[in-house]
Amino acid sequence: MIEQKGQLYFDPELTGLSKKAISEMVKEKNEALYPIALNHFLSLIPSIENMDSGDMQWLKMEYTVPYFMDLCFRAKNKVYGVIFGQEKDNNDIYFPLDLDVSIRICIENDIIPSVLIFDKDLNILPLTDDKWCLIDAKALFSDREIKAVIPDLMTNSSDFVAMGKWEELNNAVMAYVQDLSEKQGITNLLYQSYPGVDPSICWMDKEGVFNWMMVKTMKENEEEPSFDQYIISKLKETGGKGHLAKVLLSNPNTQGILPRGEGVDIKMEIEDLS
Repeated sequence: MIEQKGQLYFDPELTGLSKKAISEMVKEKNEALYPIALNHFLSLIPSIENMDSGDMQWLKMEYTVPYFMDLCFRAKNKVYGVIFGQEKDNNDIYFPLDLDVSIRICIENDIIPSVLIFDKDLNILPLTDDKWCLIDAKALFSDREIKAVIPDLMTNSSDFVAMGKWEELNNAVMAYVQDLSEKQGITNLLYQSYPGVDPSICWMDKEGVFNWMMVKTMKENEEEPSFDQYIISKLKETGGKGHLAKVLLSNPNTQGILPRGEGVDIKMEIEDLS
């Protein structure tokens, strides 16, 4: 895989990121927790109340850098961000992420921020009696209160809710990642969908050349997005080939609106930089 070597551009004030924070994410690299958490949630599906298996959709399942949540899933018309915490030798709970920043970005994107805690042996800690083992991140951070997040009780409606901006960006990024991996056979790549961080995708092509791509999304009847020339100039310093992707997201049944839980048509216009 391509290693993170400072090829990311971001505004620290806008994103809440720093080089130190990204280094911490890379150093922690808690990939071992992902299959444990995924198996835990998947085991719940047969017993979920008020939902069929199709009502639950995974939006983020893998370790990426940078990240403001480890996992993300949709349950009917609500989206839940899962942030991993791990018990240390002194029984304190360690978070590689800044919870304040993670909570803020989740809320800005209509994502419910929640915490999943692991003990020192990588077992999930059931801090409440609920089967999900999810804790309200905002209540934990702000009030030091352990409050359960229970998706099958909180998600009892299929009323219309529009996708958040992160969902739109993540849809576009993952569509091109899928194209690179499945159609072009690229295995050496990095991707991320952290709001305000560029590029979204980096990869080594079959000729061994480094490529990077900035991704901007729009919906029908919206103005075409523009790319910041200063950011482009900074990314050009990393070398390799640059690509700018304008991605039109649409739903055939709801012009200019993207309902949560429904399919998205994706049309890309890619400019290759010299």
